[in-house]
Amino acid sequence: MSETPFATPYRVLARKYRPTDFSGLIGQDALVRTLTNAIHGGRLAHAFVLTGVRGVGKTTTARIIARALNCVGADGGGGPTTEPCGVCEHCRAIAEDRHVDVLEMDAASRTGVNDIRELIDGVRYRPTSARFKIYIIDEVHMLSTPAFNALLKTLEEPPPH
Repeated sequence: MSETPFATPYRVLARKYRPTDFSGLIGQDALVRTLTNAIHGGRLAHAFVLTGVRGVGKTTTARIIARALNCVGADGGGGPTTEPCGVCEHCRAIAEDRHVDVLEMDAASRTGVNDIRELIDGVRYRPTSARFKIYIIDEVHMLSTPAFNALLKTLEEPPPH
């Protein structure tokens, strides 16, 4: 049995080939065009609702949006872009799921109103290091009715930042 000195860590194929920018989203031309026009025009909505069947890339798209909005470029002076650099501090942290201002919640396992209220408590604070604070709520259809109602209030009346 031979051991290689530079063994690479195991990566699931779905993560290895997951798109990291809008050009990698296959079959989502209308969505990509809408998002790129919004970013280029500086007319960003305060919330995006992504729908579709399982496996089409809703969560991946949300992560790409988070990177596009918070990317500062390799020189550190860029604004929201349709082509995240992948090398700046924010792009790397978001790609590694460790960015303090991009919070991902699995609503399938946290369905209660208290879980949403905990999330909403953080909404009133400005981003710590990034340009935007992004909340990705995966499997949102699993939330209870009271949790939906608590979330709806914040979506209808978002904070100014």
